Amino acid sequence: MADTGKNTAEMPESTEESISESILAEWKVEAENGSTDHQVKLACHYLRLAEVGTERDLNGEQAVSWFIKASQRGDETATEKLKHCVTTNLGITDSNKSDALWCLNTSAAEKRVRYAAKSLFARIGGSQGGVVSKEEYIEAINSLTVGHEKERKILLAAGKKIGDTITENDFVKTVSKKIQGTLTLSAEETDETSAAYNAASPVRKVLDYPQETAKVLLDRSLEYASKEGLGLITSLIPTNQIYLLAMVFAYSYLKAELFLLVIPLIVFFMSFLALVIATLQMFYKRRKQKDANSLTSLLQSKFDADIDIESTESQYSWNSLTPYYVFFSVLPLMVVSFSFANKSYIPCAEMVVVAVIMTAICFFGLADTHDILTLAALAAHTFASLPILLGNIQINIISKIVGFIAHPLFSRNLGMGISFNLSLPSVVHMLIPFLFLRVAIRGGWSGVLKTLVPHLVCYCWFSFVIAAFPSTTWLSLARATVGYLLLPIFVPVSLVAFVFGAIFFLYKLLQTEMVGKLIVTALLIAVPILLTQTKLFFGKKAKAESPKAKKLKKAIMIGFSVAAALPLLFVRVPSITAKKNIELSQDDYLDLCVAGEAEITAPYQMRCHDFIGTRVNWTGQVSQVKIVKIENTAESVIKSFPSLVAETLYCIYGDPSPDCDENTMSKKTLRHCQLLESKGQTCHLHRHDQISFSLELSVGEGKLAIALEASDAFRSRLLALEPGDDVQFVGSLLDAGTSSPKMKLRSLMCTSRQLPAMEEMSENVVDEELLLKMTADAVSMTFNFGLFPLFTFSPEL
Repeated sequence: MADTGKNTAEMPESTEESISESILAEWKVEAENGSTDHQVKLACHYLRLAEVGTERDLNGEQAVSWFIKASQRGDETATEKLKHCVTTNLGITDSNKSDALWCLNTSAAEKRVRYAAKSLFARIGGSQGGVVSKEEYIEAINSLTVGHEKERKILLAAGKKIGDTITENDFVKTVSKKIQGTLTLSAEETDETSAAYNAASPVRKVLDYPQETAKVLLDRSLEYASKEGLGLITSLIPTNQIYLLAMVFAYSYLKAELFLLVIPLIVFFMSFLALVIATLQMFYKRRKQKDANSLTSLLQSKFDADIDIESTESQYSWNSLTPYYVFFSVLPLMVVSFSFANKSYIPCAEMVVVAVIMTAICFFGLADTHDILTLAALAAHTFASLPILLGNIQINIISKIVGFIAHPLFSRNLGMGISFNLSLPSVVHMLIPFLFLRVAIRGGWSGVLKTLVPHLVCYCWFSFVIAAFPSTTWLSLARATVGYLLLPIFVPVSLVAFVFGAIFFLYKLLQTEMVGKLIVTALLIAVPILLTQTKLFFGKKAKAESPKAKKLKKAIMIGFSVAAALPLLFVRVPSITAKKNIELSQDDYLDLCVAGEAEITAPYQMRCHDFIGTRVNWTGQVSQVKIVKIENTAESVIKSFPSLVAETLYCIYGDPSPDCDENTMSKKTLRHCQLLESKGQTCHLHRHDQISFSLELSVGEGKLAIALEASDAFRSRLLALEPGDDVQFVGSLLDAGTSSPKMKLRSLMCTSRQLPAMEEMSENVVDEELLLKMTADAVSMTFNFGLFPLFTFSPEL
């Protein structure tokens, strides 16, 4: 193949007479054989003739023609000269204008790739602009790529992407897009499974070919995450509902607690999922880039194509930046939402394990090299975070070592709660930016895209591991790791259980009266509907109906329609009228619902039955707080296991029993602890207890003795009360008509003395001090996410 160059040296200035006819003829032969060097020389010769006025139009058109041919092969000098011709409108005609503009708007790397692809297509068997069949294409590729198995599969996949008939134009476009990263071939198109695997049934594939099955599942999962992942996340965002909730919140129809608790959790889980999908997209794109590099190497080695692999890699990277944009834009949202969210509702251990897996994927799968500088940055981050990682270990020697290492040598308060700390961990932390800067400057912009950005993604995942670690324990991390390892077993079992559960649910559903009525109604209404579609079933040429038959048909349709409506007449339609709350005062209740000493109670009970469910806002005095019931689902499940397994599960899902210390425990508490210790119980599940309370109040100077049923949500408030405390409460009547009514507790506030902030919160009141503390803690965690331990933020409340 004739030589091609990125830049062809310009011809020295000369006149037409300085070039002999023999030299000119030699240039034409070489140019027609594909030498870009001679194409540019010949074009420059014609350009000079045109510029001096010698047959300006003819020579100008020939100059542009040769410049276009050289530029199409990626010659930058020809492109610059062609730009000059377009600017001065020299030699530009209607027939060559579109080609000239294409050359100016297309990068040199893409031109070289397209030219190499044209050369490859010519070798396959198609002439310039020719067509080959699918079978001819496969045969040609198999013969051309002997010893290049990976490249053979990529080219075959490209042919499958095009279709049964392969033209030069389609082939060149597909190969060019593949190399530059604007096109990725699907897992089906790059199918690398054996013929025996493809012919096997789904069950045999799993049993006989587990390795191939796992590889296919991995490829399909990565492909789906890359193509549909972000679309799935976008579809999960309830845009209209968010607008509606914002509007409702503006009009105070929703409580602020919902936004404080639920919204940060929803945002965190969605943003975390978006980060995982974006990372998998990066990994998928990186795998496809390696395929593109293999195809580029084949074109370079087989056809001596003048393709700069580094520039094609750079172009591919620029075309694959969308997952990185998503990642770095969603990351702050995830950090902030995690800071605000209640960690009790987040499986932090499982999230940390996932983040560790993502860190490993980024480090080993995204960058070209496993850079020692990145390892040093991660090690520095780990060392700087030792106070966080080892802070919960209650071993005296470790605590002393961590305290010695983390002790600041110099600390200065910068104001607004921000402190500058100079310590050994902070000095090590200051090395991290310099390490990443060193990674970036080693390879220029190409190094930034190929190494720095992927390793920054890796560093961000590792930073989340550090940030979420305080919300976990070593035991929970071990449990989560084992759980993920057993996931391949749990998933099939769960699917089977789900299928049987759905069948059982459908069976129970069909036994209900409502569903039966709906089925009967559907069957009856189907008859008149089918009668209206006679032309659809019998065709337009069906025999015309007589007037008598039409009347009979209408009568049948009306009869079945009426019959279909009859079952629904007995289905009670709930009222959509908003219920108005009754303001029932203590005096009203005493007057209307409490019988006198010489009166019968029954009439009062019948009258006040209408008040059941009514909310009341009364005051009273605490008589007693009792526990009605303690439920612990986790304990009931664990007790069903053998004792050897149950004891282990108690410690995994529960907490260790406290040591019996007579110096810190009261006499009764110490005796209780000793009895449990003698029983051999080392762990407990008390934090999973759901306790139902009964709050007994004296209301109306002792005229009413109310029993309020309270859920576990009121535990801390109820346990903080003492007999004789004055309280204001909101409750719903469960029965009425006696002097001892039962109610469901909705909110509670002590009015005789100050309780802790959380205990004073009622159902409809948000404690501003608590809200301020939550916000400050969230801001502190967000600030410290990337700057700890060099800078720390401690809110001043």
